[in-house]
Amino acid sequence: VGERVRLVLDCDRHIVYFERAGSEFLGLAFTDLPPVKLFPAICAVYGNTEVSMVYLGPPVIG
Repeated sequence: VGERVRLVLDCDRHIVYFERAGSEFLGLAFTDLPPVKLFPAICAVYGNTEVSMVYLGPPVIG
């Protein structure tokens, strides 16, 4: 697949999908997510793996 894969949690559209390097759509992971608070987590078990989590939405106060 490549070195960088992005998992996008789109709460407005209630879906989760994968893409490569921010441009190539790789497929849906989940659809019809419930309209509740979600708490994303990341787990990497392969050695020398770098993981980051970035919020891309508007600022949220509170």
